[in-house]
Amino acid sequence: MSFSKLKKIHVIIIGSVLLVIAGVGVFFLQIKPQMDAYKAAEEKYQRESVKGNETAKAEAIRQRELATLAFNQAQALLDAQMRRRMPYLNFTRRDIGMLALWKEQIKVMGPLLESFARDPNVRVLQANFKIPAPPANPNDAVFSQDLLVFPLGQVQVSGNFKQIMNNIRRWNNCRRLVMVGPPRLGGVSPQLVATYDVTCYVFPAATANPQSLIDMAGTPNQTPGQPM
Repeated sequence: MSFSKLKKIHVIIIGSVLLVIAGVGVFFLQIKPQMDAYKAAEEKYQRESVKGNETAKAEAIRQRELATLAFNQAQALLDAQMRRRMPYLNFTRRDIGMLALWKEQIKVMGPLLESFARDPNVRVLQANFKIPAPPANPNDAVFSQDLLVFPLGQVQVSGNFKQIMNNIRRWNNCRRLVMVGPPRLGGVSPQLVATYDVTCYVFPAATANPQSLIDMAGTPNQTPGQPM
């Protein structure tokens, strides 16, 4: 994912994941500041270029170069995490993208997350995720969305406070971008019980054109009288 495709919703979601489970992507908090710094440096350069003050222009160029370097470094970190945590879903071709989404939802996501939830360091009381059924229509609006949200259900674990906190932070190592909802604690240590919601977020590599739909009859270009 490049910064040109990074939208406000991405920053909010990634920030929410970080705020809840803190760890895997401390650099995610640097994304928006780096974007803002680059934009400010570019605007300053444009202003100084018009004024014709060579000293100020040279300083603006230097600041833009530094902002560009920081921008590229942050983007490289982001891209690495997206490659690690995102299934490749390209919805440019709706039919092919739909098949890829079926595979992700039916064969990959559920088993992957349920397997990951089996933490040997706590007693797992509940971790039965429910993946919603994928769309059966290639013209479904989901294929034009920048973000796919999968509320999976609840996890409930038992252990002492440290074990439970480690269990929550452990989701940082998951091969999907998962947000852990604020845990609800009960009981007395070392037999605390924590319950928290789990939501998986997927950013498609490319989305479908909302105006480009598939003719379900299968003959989008046929005209009357034209042979089949």
